[in-house]
Amino acid sequence: MHDPLTCQYDAPFSPFSAANLNSGSAWLKESEFDAAELCIADYQGIDIARIAEALASHGLGCTTIASGQARKREGLSLLAQDPEILRRTRQRLFEHIDAAAVLGSHVTIGSLLVADTALSATRYCQLLAQGLAPCLDYAHARGVTLIVEALNRYEAEHLNSAEDMMQFLDLIGSPPQVGILWDVFHGDIEDRDFAQAIALMVSRLRHVHFVDSKRAFPSYGHLPFDDIYRQLWQSHYQGAISLECLCRPSTQTVIDESGPFIQRLRQL
Repeated sequence: MHDPLTCQYDAPFSPFSAANLNSGSAWLKESEFDAAELCIADYQGIDIARIAEALASHGLGCTTIASGQARKREGLSLLAQDPEILRRTRQRLFEHIDAAAVLGSHVTIGSLLVADTALSATRYCQLLAQGLAPCLDYAHARGVTLIVEALNRYEAEHLNSAEDMMQFLDLIGSPPQVGILWDVFHGDIEDRDFAQAIALMVSRLRHVHFVDSKRAFPSYGHLPFDDIYRQLWQSHYQGAISLECLCRPSTQTVIDESGPFIQRLRQL
């Protein structure tokens, strides 16, 4: 199990601020997490080798680098109509890929998939494939996997469900350096049957986010995490599972209850 840590700008998914990265790492280890999911917007003032060493000092790895802060802070998007914004988005992903090569992690592409204008599903997928193409080549060269996240219909116009994701991967030729990130908060909205969704995409599934309804900590909503966990392992899922909830009902709840939640899942 893993949990997000923010390295630069504070993020709502981390119970620790960017200034408390070391304290967050110590908590991850104490709570029996295996690794961290790092939130990095840009690389100003970021020393990836030092971060890798800090994680390793706590016996932690890194599962993936979350890239979505750049969408919110800078308006970056792989669907940008402005060539300069598209260039900057690709360049940022190149930097993420370089960092991931050092950390031994994946790179998440979620909010960078959001378009600024309405597009048909066909046109959206065509433009996304074009926007991604240089990044796929670079990731392949660096030995890094890009994990594309399915977002719900209220956050993204297309690529919302497990079926959508598999169809898009088929469209781009199912390159081995691309996988799926499945967030059960989004899946609860878009995938009618969790077991069917897992079975459909498990061959390309590389990362899973556990978060309850209303983005709460597990057990403070209605999602059946024990069942989802069992379904993942019965499907021979081999990737990471991260807690990516908001600090709901409170930051202290996340800090206090993460360890027991992990222990319970491991006993299933």
